[in-house]
Amino acid sequence: MSKYLMNKLIHQVNMNQAMEDDYTSNPRAFVDKWEKGQKLKFTPEEREALATKDYGKLYALGAHPFTLWSFTEAVWVHDKPREELVADYKAKAAKAGYPDFKT
Repeated sequence: MSKYLMNKLIHQVNMNQAMEDDYTSNPRAFVDKWEKGQKLKFTPEEREALATKDYGKLYALGAHPFTLWSFTEAVWVHDKPREELVADYKAKAAKAGYPDFKT
């Protein structure tokens, strides 16, 4: 697994509006293009979770919970009401338990 790489993408999308816009417009294409510029590579599971905006799976894979929440909120803000998003995020995080966040 490349938790470092997964968290790096999440952080960069959080910190850069243009990257956030590119990601939200086509997550799969964004992930593929972004990964090509990196020395490390995602596992297929990480790549799929990022490409499908699957915050529950990203959490289970060890994405840092603080940056993951900011990322989740930013990329889902127009797709789900915030209250629903918060409840779903909490439920999926609880289901995953306490993942290993070590990189």
